[in-house]
Amino acid sequence: MPAQGPQVTRDRIAVGVDGSESSLRAVRLAAHEAALQRRPLRIVHALNWIPDQSAPSDGEPRPAAEALVNRAAALAEQVAPGLETEVAIGEGTLTGTLLRESNLAGLIVLGDGGLDRHTCLPLDAPAVQLASRSKCSVMLARGEQTGDEGPVLVGVDRSAGGERALEFAFEAAANRRAELVVVRALDSDAPEDADVTAAQLAEAVGPWQEKYSGVTTRRHVLAGEPPQVMVAQSKSAALVVVGARGEHPVRTPLGSVTQAVLHHAPCTTVVVRAIPPTA
Repeated sequence: MPAQGPQVTRDRIAVGVDGSESSLRAVRLAAHEAALQRRPLRIVHALNWIPDQSAPSDGEPRPAAEALVNRAAALAEQVAPGLETEVAIGEGTLTGTLLRESNLAGLIVLGDGGLDRHTCLPLDAPAVQLASRSKCSVMLARGEQTGDEGPVLVGVDRSAGGERALEFAFEAAANRRAELVVVRALDSDAPEDADVTAAQLAEAVGPWQEKYSGVTTRRHVLAGEPPQVMVAQSKSAALVVVGARGEHPVRTPLGSVTQAVLHHAPCTTVVVRAIPPTA
């Protein structure tokens, strides 16, 4: 057998900051999440050395970048005093910088950039690119929520991604001491189909409920198209968790449910791409 390389330790949370209000909300969310997970926080800014000829020059970009990450670090300290925090300035686009960060992080956090303002989901938006290509899970800051002002919602199907989403959601609910709502959408009105699906859902949830026995859990099999069901349910949740690709992972980088949730969910959103190994 070929020799295996050293295992990557994904012990940190990385957050992207570009100076926008959306990214500063992401810093607050990331600091809160890092404190909940007891992980260090890495604040990342991307410095693009190609000047915008149409914009007035403000001088050397490096001092402004350093001021920005230091401001973000101070904001993180306000949210979670004593949190282990480091700052980094990369080169290129924020999307490319965060994709590189995802090789070593357990979670990437960024602002959603106003995805809901677009008629169609913008596939080139940093949030969509990270959700599609990151090597680790991605959390999007939306509004001022930190994801612990109500229940955690997770959408579950029969895929491996659904299992990983369950694991993330149970841990998130335990950290927040929140209720967990587990939803499986069923686009069928046949009672026998609903009974079979409910049994499958109970079987999938059972091992995690046993591990996280302190988490109050509600299971629902709801009739309707899965994307519409999850978006509707997200309106009463504080945090929504979905897998990246659903039951057809080879067809597209993001499943239809994930795309709908990215586009329309009003609450903090997590797209689970991988679960780092537990110590």
